[in-house]
Amino acid sequence: MNEIIRVENLHKSFHSLHVLKGINFKVAKGEIVSVIGPSGSGKSTLLRCLNHLEVADKGSISFEGQYIAKADTTGKAVYKSNKEVLAICSNLGMVFQNFNLFPHKSVVENIIEAPMMVKGKSKEAAGKIAEELLNKVGLLDKRDAYPNQLSGGQKQRVAIARALAMEPEIMLFDEPTSALDPELIGEVLQVIKKLAEEHMTMIIVTHEMNFAREISDRIIFMDDGQIVIDGVPDDIFVNPDHPRIKTFLNKVL
Repeated sequence: MNEIIRVENLHKSFHSLHVLKGINFKVAKGEIVSVIGPSGSGKSTLLRCLNHLEVADKGSISFEGQYIAKADTTGKAVYKSNKEVLAICSNLGMVFQNFNLFPHKSVVENIIEAPMMVKGKSKEAAGKIAEELLNKVGLLDKRDAYPNQLSGGQKQRVAIARALAMEPEIMLFDEPTSALDPELIGEVLQVIKKLAEEHMTMIIVTHEMNFAREISDRIIFMDDGQIVIDGVPDDIFVNPDHPRIKTFLNKVL
């Protein structure tokens, strides 16, 4: 297994609320892992810990053998310097539920910002990448539009292009379709499918069960801050042997 992510005994609390309770998993390069489970089970918090939007309390997180956080003798998560963590986490692209586009910048300006600021690319080089990515997500004709002129599905496709502009090793998707009208969901899922065909390593938190089943190499089912099962899609959807998964699937399918 060409391991790209390793998470060991990860814990995260918000005051008295213990959200992640000892999470362990690995992801191989090119693998697509969907994370499913009821609301409040810790799925989004897990993603936010992976890319350092949240700081874990205990445990270890590493990418390609480089730790961003390592457990000390008491189990406490000890992070590398901010500069080192940012350098490692620049290999992760993140797509949020609510797009997070800059409203005052055009589509192309949204995409070129990070490659110029973080990677030091020239405006011309960043612009070339932006146009290639907009073409890939089917929005080259919207390059000069502003976010308020786009549909939700178009905004999310721009957000995916923006994340890809940083040339990440891994893409993290946090419920990328949950803020979309039903008829716009397919256009976003189509872009993610295209990335899957290109063997992009992805971790996808999603409520789209049929999509998760179709696209994933593995499914992680979380409940109450823990991984209940980590297996191939058939383990979850065809032969679920855990009562908690059966209850969940009966509600969502």
